[in-house]
Amino acid sequence: MSHPTPTADESTDTREPLHPRVGVSRCLLGENVRVNGGHCQDKWILNALGAEADLVGVCPEVELGMDTPRPPLRLVADGVTSGVDGIRLVESKRGTDWTEPMAAFAKARAEALASENLDGFILKRGSPTCGVFRVKVYDHNGSPSATGIGLFAEALRQRLPNLPVEEEGRLNDPALRESFLVRVYAHARWKRFCAEDGSSAGLVGFHARHKMLLLAADPTGYRHMGRLVAGHRRGHRELAELLEDYASALLASLARPVSPGRHVNVLQHLLGFCKSALASEEKRELERTRGLYVEGHVSRAAPVSLVRYLLLKHAASPWARQQLYLEPYPSRLAPALGA
Repeated sequence: MSHPTPTADESTDTREPLHPRVGVSRCLLGENVRVNGGHCQDKWILNALGAEADLVGVCPEVELGMDTPRPPLRLVADGVTSGVDGIRLVESKRGTDWTEPMAAFAKARAEALASENLDGFILKRGSPTCGVFRVKVYDHNGSPSATGIGLFAEALRQRLPNLPVEEEGRLNDPALRESFLVRVYAHARWKRFCAEDGSSAGLVGFHARHKMLLLAADPTGYRHMGRLVAGHRRGHRELAELLEDYASALLASLARPVSPGRHVNVLQHLLGFCKSALASEEKRELERTRGLYVEGHVSRAAPVSLVRYLLLKHAASPWARQQLYLEPYPSRLAPALGA
């Protein structure tokens, strides 16, 4: 496994810290836009994430012109009309059909958001417009099945397929929260790279710093992306095409769940850069911390922090110390036990 040195040592990087832009359903920000006239403010989004990122509020129902409060909506599969994959958006009591106006609005709003420089989006769970996973779809008998996706969420996903998207409910799971944050900050770094560099040589350095992050998330994708970069260096790919393919592969790979075993594998690989310099007590502490992590008693932050400290203490190679795996997003946002 070759390790090209990144283009600049992170200790000399004087650029402003990354400050991603994240779209958020407005009800999660505490705005009274829910069907009942209330909100469902999420304090982690508003306070913790809001301190590190610019939050861009969106409510497709209110922005379309619906009243607050308003009749509740639901997704209905009638088996006759087209809608979105045969699904229609209707008021649950009066049956007023909002499918066409919402579909047109959602497409236009997603198009406008494409120029908002977003790095991620957090949507309201279960919403017939904003829900991303397992939204209820009712059949002609009024029986629900959790198989749908909100009309706005679908339009957003179609227009911005590489954009990291999550629901606020799923972010209560530490592993899912970490995955989302990893992707948001990778998206922001990629955007900065394209704006400030975008060269073939720069891509080599960008890929080098993400190698261990990619190896943990998706070993197959890691090897594929290495071939993409190497192929261009040999003159096999146009740069613009390569950058587009690389971005898609980067975000797709980082979206995969990471097992504790793969995390341990990457940590062991990084330790190889200072293993011969470790004192006996340091080795014992490593084994103890790694065991606690695998058994679920401490979060991944514990062994990662220890490995990062040892790499610095023993002056390991810049390649190892600069791996973004060691801090893929600000530590202040780190999930609690379980990630």
